[in-house]
Amino acid sequence: MLDTQFTTQSIIDIIPNPIIIMENSKIVMCNKNFLDFFEEESLDIFLEQYNECICNLFEDKEEFFSLDKIDTNTSWVDYIYKLKEETKVSIKCKNNNSHIFNITSEKINGNYIVVFTNITADEQNISLENLAYHDHLTQAYNRQKFDKLYIKELENKKRYGDHLSLIMLDIDYFKELNDTYGHDIGDKVLIELTKMITKNLRKNDIFARWGGEEFLILLPRTDKKTAYHKAEELRKLIEEHDNKIPKFTVSFGVTEIYDYDKEQSAFIRVDKALYQAKVTRNDVKLL
Repeated sequence: MLDTQFTTQSIIDIIPNPIIIMENSKIVMCNKNFLDFFEEESLDIFLEQYNECICNLFEDKEEFFSLDKIDTNTSWVDYIYKLKEETKVSIKCKNNNSHIFNITSEKINGNYIVVFTNITADEQNISLENLAYHDHLTQAYNRQKFDKLYIKELENKKRYGDHLSLIMLDIDYFKELNDTYGHDIGDKVLIELTKMITKNLRKNDIFARWGGEEFLILLPRTDKKTAYHKAEELRKLIEEHDNKIPKFTVSFGVTEIYDYDKEQSAFIRVDKALYQAKVTRNDVKLL
């Protein structure tokens, strides 16, 4: 009969993911891929190098799990086990590079089996896409992303005959606000505006920074009357905000996109509506 430890070791060595087996809070076994990743010759050397616990390598970053996220009396591996879902951690290795893992924990015969899945490449791709399609300050979509989604929604409108509306908004007297309070406060206003609007849109609505203090909202399956009421709702919300930044107001232009519209005609129309709203102090103007 094969030795049980030898059988277990052989099984986990076949698995391509780094794996550890823990008894309470101590690592008692690991697979070859675990040692290869950390460039260590044995588990004993690894434990000596990192003070007995891999959790000491978890980087303290807001978007990832680390020891500071749990109570000091709580076992990290038991915490992850009870979550019953993948947990992201960032681990800094010998070469000083950070690697991102999904970790899962299962319990067998009182021991924890912890599996590490390296998702660094996936996360980097997401980060690159985020940089390419989001405004660096507000994290709203940028014009490039808006243009792609706009074309998609136009195709949906033609296919299904749905309404499609457009809102353009602009912060009133933004230059004066910058001159009075400084550009740092101006940036905070842009960020806070983005948060307020994003929180009060539907999941399928598309919100983008068009440039400077101008933003666009594309509203699928929405007629101009409904879009007008949404703009008025947002206007009041912003006017009444109390977020430890200077008070500011926003003007809105609203239009519906029609089948006869040319490539830029709806944008020209909504820009004109916004201009009229600012000139007449009508706050929300529909064209």
